[in-house]
Parts: sequence; C-alpha cells; structure tokens
Amino acid sequence: MLNEMEMNVSDPVELDFYFDPLCPWAWRTALWARQVARKRPLAITWKLFSLAVVNHGSDYAAEAHAKGFRLERALIAARRLGGNEAVERLYMALGNAYHGDRADLGDEAVIRGCLAKAELPEDLYDRALADPTTETDLLAEHKQAIDERGAFGVPTLALAGSAMGAFGPIIQPIPTGAEALALWDHTLWLLQRPYVWELKRERTMKLAPQHVLD
Repeated sequence: MLNEMEMNVSDPVELDFYFDPLCPWAWRTALWARQVARKRPLAITWKLFSLAVVNHGSDYAAEAHAKGFRLERALIAARRLGGNEAVERLYMALGNAYHGDRADLGDEAVIRGCLAKAELPEDLYDRALADPTTETDLLAEHKQAIDERGAFGVPTLALAGSAMGAFGPIIQPIPTGAEALALWDHTLWLLQRPYVWELKRERTMKLAPQHVLD
C-alpha cells in the first residue's frame, strides 16, 4: 500500500535527469523519458554530470579534458540564456548529431550547426569556453550530483527534493508506446524505494546509431 508521501502515476512528477552529452546510454534513456513526458504529468529538469571529471579523477585539469567537458560548458551557457528548455534543445541537437549521425563534435562547424538547430547563437560555444564561470558552474553541478544524489555515472534520475538518485534505467532498444509508460511506472515506483540498490544484467547488444524519436 502506498503511504501518503508517495506518488501515483497520475500525480505530477518533477524529475532531475543527470546526463553527459557523449554517453550513448544516457541518450537512450533521455529519449525514453521525453516520450513519457508527453503522456504522463512528468516535468524533466536537465542537469549535468561530467564523465570527463569522473574519468580524470584527482588528475582533473581543464586543458586535459575531452570534448564532452567543453560541450557541457556550452550547455551551462545555454541554460543561462534560455533556461531548461534551451538545455533540452541543445542536448537533442548534439545527441542527434553524435549518437544519430556519428558526427564529430570536435568539429566546430558541427557544433555551430547544432546551436542553430537549437535556436541558440552560433557563437555560444566559443563564448562558453571563454567564460571561466561556465567551468566553475559545471564542476559545482557535478559535485552536487555526487554529494546530494549519490551519483556516480549517467543516466542518473532523481525525484525533485529526494536525497537519493538512481543510475539507469539502461535500455536498448528504446521502448515506445505502452511499454515506455510501463517502464516509467515501474521506475517511479523504484525511485520511491530507498531500500532498492541494484538490479543488473550483462549487456550483450551492440549500439546502432540512434536519432531523436520525434
């Protein structure tokens, strides 16, 4: 039986979704979550978690970071300019290029094209890298995910106000229709259970290119 603090699937839900734009698993989970948000009262807040920082650990140095870190700084700049919706638009554009078209996001022409598709200034990437506070804010957001949500990778999902996040779900292929909604209903149930720590199986599939499902 649900206690009074728990949500039913018809209740409004605010979800913090932590992602790294280069992670193919976070990309697929994001596309699934966006489907759910069209059919359920689900509001997604897009937040950044840097795999570059995780992989460099104590050896972190700004100049040593890969392109993912620089893209995350551009996403910080996008949020400042256009809020959460701008982050989503840019994430979808970058993901479509990288995870769908296999484009090189180290190519600034590709990045400018993504910014244009996201209805953002084409010099936003350059301005983000020239502004040291985008790095400061990114590192603070990453640290907050670890300290307040227990994040260690992406995708990490957390209900707004919750002190605990959950890694996953890791999905391939992306469920659609009733299956997508059923997965969300079960995921919501799990996010409300602090005693559930891990459920995992071996990954045996190869990832094919994946475009936005719109």
